[in-house]
Amino acid sequence: MRIGCQEPQEVFPDWQRDFGRAAPLELEIGPGRGTFALDHAARHPEIDLVAIESRRSDCELIRARAAKRGLRNLMVLHGDARLLVPRLFPPGSLAALHVQFPDPWWKKRHHKRRLIDADFALRARGLLMTGGVVDFRTDVPAYAREGEQTWVLAGFEKLPDEPPEVLSTRERRYAITGQPVFRARFRNPGPEPQALQTGRTGRDWRDVRRK
Repeated sequence: MRIGCQEPQEVFPDWQRDFGRAAPLELEIGPGRGTFALDHAARHPEIDLVAIESRRSDCELIRARAAKRGLRNLMVLHGDARLLVPRLFPPGSLAALHVQFPDPWWKKRHHKRRLIDADFALRARGLLMTGGVVDFRTDVPAYAREGEQTWVLAGFEKLPDEPPEVLSTRERRYAITGQPVFRARFRNPGPEPQALQTGRTGRDWRDVRRK
């Protein structure tokens, strides 16, 4: 089994071959230094988790920590998730998608780089199996509001709030400082719909930048 920073060399890899077994496949985009990915993989040995991270140094750090903990169900890929995800996962292949604290890209000229938009939400509908879950967390109120509307307009069903099993490093720090965290979970009810003709991108929100 290959654990580490890898440059995908094939379209739709054989994940059962790479992980050495058949298991529910989950994806985390932007694991940072990997606290959630590592703890989630350890808590749920029955699933296989792929994490896509844009910073090579963080990718290598997660690799080392996963090897030290003997986690064989975590694989980390280095690169831009927007480019990699369509190449790596066939329709209906994911049991869960974790998107935690995506970059707000505060400057107006950078809004187009925001991850959660209408196109991404519709793509997620196609990649998640029926009943597959989106785990979305942010510390930006406007991102929470607009993100929820984006997921729902894409056809996801919002699930009841419940305490998370695993906290990220940021959430553990905020638990001490009192900084609010906005969490929501969404379920894919079935096959993806046609593109929604709303004219809404889901990227054009504004908020007060925290210092």
